[in-house]
Amino acid sequence: MIKVALDAMGGDYAPSVCLEGAVNAVKKNPDIHVVLCGPEAEVKAGLEKLGYTGNGISVVDAPDLVAMDEHPVMVVKKKQRSGLVTCVALQKKGLVDASVSAGNSGAMMASCLMVLGKSSEKFSRPPIGVALPISERSIVLVDGGANVDERASTLVDFAVAGSAFAEAYLGYEKPTVGLLNMGEEEHKGPAVLQEAYQLLKSAPVNFVGNIEGRDLVAGKADVVACSGYTGNVVLKLLEGFFEMHQAMFGTIDSPAGKRFAEMWDYRMTGGALLAIEKAVEAAAKYAAKGVSKNVNERLAAIKDEPA
Repeated sequence: MIKVALDAMGGDYAPSVCLEGAVNAVKKNPDIHVVLCGPEAEVKAGLEKLGYTGNGISVVDAPDLVAMDEHPVMVVKKKQRSGLVTCVALQKKGLVDASVSAGNSGAMMASCLMVLGKSSEKFSRPPIGVALPISERSIVLVDGGANVDERASTLVDFAVAGSAFAEAYLGYEKPTVGLLNMGEEEHKGPAVLQEAYQLLKSAPVNFVGNIEGRDLVAGKADVVACSGYTGNVVLKLLEGFFEMHQAMFGTIDSPAGKRFAEMWDYRMTGGALLAIEKAVEAAAKYAAKGVSKNVNERLAAIKDEPA
């Protein structure tokens, strides 16, 4: 049995969507137990409204609410009884195998860093890694928005972290790593990217040079390293493109059209119903495969490897 803690009040459509997503996840996957963290009375009333009476869900009272615009560090310090922080605290205590929140991503990152601790002291900042679908496989975009104003050495850490994740979770052997830039030439881009390029040439990753935005979706690298600012802009651009495509054409009635819609529907990884269900399933899958342990071990190993 894999236990996943879920922030019942996280996201734009909480708590109703979170509760329904949790119920759907445990009904589909009897080996998953969801621990809902939120105001106990409200959460239990929501489950009762859905008619759920099974044993696959339990509730931990977490009455504090976290707004999307609250300062991440202040959330961890001042709202330790929020659903978001409670999820991570349960994981720290070993009471659950994974924690999920569709709420304030900065607060979730800060909570993981301050409660769970760094995965390795050899890394300066933890990034957000995003598995992006392309035609035949997934690639890893890192950082997806956890950081800004990074040093060149931090971008190298992102590349190493993304490479470790691609190996441990996606099963890629010696994944190729590209640096997202405005051109392929070695001396293109701002000074920090030029410096990062030089550092990556001697880093213990399979660096293939700069790649441009079009190369990202073409899959020219298994791992794409970039600043959190840039990575978040890329994600929002892809979301906007999908919305425009759906508004103009809808889901095209062909195998390829349906596959495209399924691959690029960002709502599958955001705060909507299917996303919560999928997030719980993905977290359970990560835990079952020991992804966290494997990634941490691989991170340490890569850092100690010669270039």
